[in-house]
Amino acid sequence: MKHKQKVDQLQKGVRSLLAKSGYAFSDEDKTLLEAILVELEEMSNNETDNSPDKVLKVLSLLLRFLKFFGIDDISGLF
Repeated sequence: MKHKQKVDQLQKGVRSLLAKSGYAFSDEDKTLLEAILVELEEMSNNETDNSPDKVLKVLSLLLRFLKFFGIDDISGLF
């Protein structure tokens, strides 16, 4: 349940970013945010799913967030 609440909070934040009219995203950034939102919705709907690729989905989502914030090379983060 706690996991679902955190995912739902992330969804709300991404929706808020997309809805802000005072900031114009590039088409690439907007597409990336929309893809992140789709993945978050899938994670929220499949909270009880314990499939082995769940870790890969979370990592993919994390990499998309990092890309959105301009971090393409993650080797410097570790």
